[in-house]
Amino acid sequence: MTILNLDANQLIIFYYVAREESVSLAAEKLCLTQPTITYHLKALEKYAGVKLFNIKKQRFCLTEAGKGLYKYSKAAWSQLNSADTYLHMLKETYICIGVSPLFHNIVTPVLTRMSKLHPEVNLQIVSTVTNKILEGVSDLEINLGIVLRTDYSDHNVKVQEISGKEKLVFVASPDSPIVKKPRVEWSDLENSMYIVGPQDSLVRSIITDKLKAAGVAKSPRFAVETLNVDCGKIFAQEGNGVGLWYIKDVEAEILAGKLKVLPLPEDIYVAVDMIISRDLDTIPAIMSELFSQIKNEFCKPSI
Repeated sequence: MTILNLDANQLIIFYYVAREESVSLAAEKLCLTQPTITYHLKALEKYAGVKLFNIKKQRFCLTEAGKGLYKYSKAAWSQLNSADTYLHMLKETYICIGVSPLFHNIVTPVLTRMSKLHPEVNLQIVSTVTNKILEGVSDLEINLGIVLRTDYSDHNVKVQEISGKEKLVFVASPDSPIVKKPRVEWSDLENSMYIVGPQDSLVRSIITDKLKAAGVAKSPRFAVETLNVDCGKIFAQEGNGVGLWYIKDVEAEILAGKLKVLPLPEDIYVAVDMIISRDLDTIPAIMSELFSQIKNEFCKPSI
């Protein structure tokens, strides 16, 4: 058997420095000191016999030789991460699940039941915007994501549909003047304040796109930014803005008369997908079971 002279750790350190264009950022990501990073870079350049980086305004820029090596270092990093993830999943003791805040409340009961059925499995739940879940799955930091359908072309993910048609509704406090109207036009929302997620939230984009398509000239005004749906609903109930949420997330408040659905000219539907890393050749049994249970939960009727 041939033993490689190339130090795999040096290749991974090279990858991080090239990706971040910074020794300090690479050191932070790898939990190493900057002198250690510099030492390994010099050792790799000595082994290669060529310069791999040029330093321009404190940025580490790849030379032509460095660019050639980068694609191999990226592939090596991806394969090592996949192997590490695979070994963890063989034990099935830890699964990190990323969930879009819109669907956090519908997915949580499934995870609670799964935790009771499989006490040996440590489930970690990350509730954040779809783009961050995509990045986490691509980087193998999140094992499974439940997200609003979006453009997946720039990410290393496999996609399975959970539901092709889930309803979102605009809601507001029963005391808000807008809910008194028998029919609400998109133009009636021109001066509304919205309770939404952060700048990269897909729900925020849906609101902006809907108003623009309806010919509303004003850009929407966002009163409150929060990823916490329950927190957002409290703001809406107090009359501090209009929210766009998954109907199953607000049905209890609607039935109790705490929130009212705005009767807009058209309903809003979104698709929901499960995503995993494309580097996973097989899906562990526990993740397949999770997918099945979550899909069944979405099939339950709403009001």
